[in-house]
Amino acid sequence: MLDISQATNMLTSLGVSSSMAAKAAERTAQNHAGADPVTFLKELQTTLEQLSAEAAQGKATGTSTAGATTVAAQTKPYQSTAALYSTKDAADTGTTEAAVKAPFSNLEEFRAWERGLGDTFAEDYEVPDYVRMTAMSLSGGDQEVVGRYMFFKNHPEFAADYEAIRSGKLSQFPTDGSTLVKSDLTAMPSETASFYKKNPDMLLAAEGFNMDPTLAKMRTDGTVATPEGVNPSEWLMSNKWTADGVVPQDNRLVLAQAPYIGLDGKGTDTYRLTTYDSATNSIINFDGTAYDPVTGEARA
Repeated sequence: MLDISQATNMLTSLGVSSSMAAKAAERTAQNHAGADPVTFLKELQTTLEQLSAEAAQGKATGTSTAGATTVAAQTKPYQSTAALYSTKDAADTGTTEAAVKAPFSNLEEFRAWERGLGDTFAEDYEVPDYVRMTAMSLSGGDQEVVGRYMFFKNHPEFAADYEAIRSGKLSQFPTDGSTLVKSDLTAMPSETASFYKKNPDMLLAAEGFNMDPTLAKMRTDGTVATPEGVNPSEWLMSNKWTADGVVPQDNRLVLAQAPYIGLDGKGTDTYRLTTYDSATNSIINFDGTAYDPVTGEARA
């Protein structure tokens, strides 16, 4: 069985509220103690769906209009990363980098901008992918402020969108997790790729647990077995499927270093992220510029 805290953190990273994530992880652990990792993952999804349905039913009882809106939001059709981030669509929504300018020019102005954000969310609000990705930073307080500043500085279109959703509007960007995928679906068997395209949260869950998604699906389907005497979790984290057979691979390391390519494999440039260089104590921007991690100013 997988660790409860690990399951909770994974669900939280997918946009599930911390209370809902903890409840789902705890209930799954209680009802499926000793389950292998793939079974636990499957039951975790089922439990989350049950809890979400219960919560939705409770809201519907209180306000029928809100319930109807939520159902409509959950059934909106899937759009590929490429379609959502195409020049045409971005122009239509006014969210191109050229059309949007960040509402701040330095760290202090960013702090003021953050303090001025509203705290009203739409009844049918769905967490956009970019918020899922930066959830730890967004809730990290002042110690993470430079990270947030750099992210929104690099993505003024997200800054405008985030300001809007904090004022009760819906996000103009993907909310289905499709932009957060790191695995290449073209390298998977066609049936597996088709399954994950329809169920991106299951793909993100496998990635979140550092499992090879193809092997995780095959194990769920009963088409591959863990070698005798080998821990199932470790095996799924330490091997990958290929057309020529299963080969060793440290999925923890590979996924940690992999870019977000999106569900359609064309979203490499969706997020312009920074890295930290411990040798120089600098934040290195996507364009190679070094920034001070305390002041957010570019180094000379």
